[in-house]
Amino acid sequence: MEHEEMSLFPGLSRRDFLKTCGALAGLIGLSGPMAVPKVAEALEQLAKRPAVVWSLFQECLGCSVNLLQSRKPAPANLILQQISLNYHEAVMAAAGDQAEKSFNDTVNSGDFYYIVEGAIATTPKEAITIHGKTAADIVTSTYKKAKATICIGSCSCYGNIQAAAPNPTGAKGVGDFLRQDAGIPDAVVINSPRCPGNADDTVAILLYVLVNKKLPELDSIGRPKFLFGVTVHDNCERRGHFDNGEFVQVFGDEGSDKGWCLYKVGCKGPVTYAPCPKTRWNGQHGWPVTSGGPCIGCAEPDFWDKLTPFYDKAPGFHIPGDITPAQIGVGLGALTAVGIGAHFIGQAATGRLFKGGPVEGKEEEAGPKEGGK
Repeated sequence: MEHEEMSLFPGLSRRDFLKTCGALAGLIGLSGPMAVPKVAEALEQLAKRPAVVWSLFQECLGCSVNLLQSRKPAPANLILQQISLNYHEAVMAAAGDQAEKSFNDTVNSGDFYYIVEGAIATTPKEAITIHGKTAADIVTSTYKKAKATICIGSCSCYGNIQAAAPNPTGAKGVGDFLRQDAGIPDAVVINSPRCPGNADDTVAILLYVLVNKKLPELDSIGRPKFLFGVTVHDNCERRGHFDNGEFVQVFGDEGSDKGWCLYKVGCKGPVTYAPCPKTRWNGQHGWPVTSGGPCIGCAEPDFWDKLTPFYDKAPGFHIPGDITPAQIGVGLGALTAVGIGAHFIGQAATGRLFKGGPVEGKEEEAGPKEGGK
């Protein structure tokens, strides 16, 4: 029976289906014996093809490409097969008036989820129009009728590169636009940043809403805490090298060859909240740090202005760069006294300082860490 093909998900065996449900349950923070059945029930709801309207505004289409290129049996592939994507300008067969009718019919039903990709132009609003209507007008009217609005990618969340100084079109994220310009001060949207937006994030958020029948808890800038609650640095596979004081000094040096920490060549992982080390990219095969490139902080608002140049050290995060790990241990009290950093204090408090958290490929040898991560 476990190899029986699922009728609702053609090509997927029951074993693979339940395995996927287990992975998704972990991603959205469910545990216990009922976690997998709850996710399975939610996926069956998806199989009833809930309607989704997907708007594209000021963006590069990268978020859509990431979803469309998801790999079987990846969760994103499952949802792409099962949702009723009633409107998506880039992939739908209809065009012009026919496409507009599909959009209006779905929105007027009030039974749909609204996904937005791209920033909203405000000065002038006519910087982007679709079928004679500005992005500002479209998102304002559609938000009011949607069951939930999810912003995919940093453009729709915060404006991204379109909002970089001098921001000639007054580009804003959807939430800021609705609250500041559209007269909806209490507007709530779910922000799922990163550049491009990650397909697994999209699936996890939709599943969370369906399983829990409510929006996820959001942080102060609208990101789901279950996905964006910890920094890239906290989950990085090179974290052990940071704890050991092993850094790449320049690209191509011995540290690069050995896969050491990229903090000194610009990694913004310590100041960036995102699940990149867990959900990764390209079928979860890798992410920038795996390939030897630093995190550029693309999940953070204004990263294009505040976290550049990309190869400079992360602002507001400091380490005693000229001090060896041994010296750090001897001088910990003094370093604390002069305020070298709360980060190292936390390391000492949790007993990880100088113990060198397990580095990539040595997890089993080092044994499980507290918290199970």
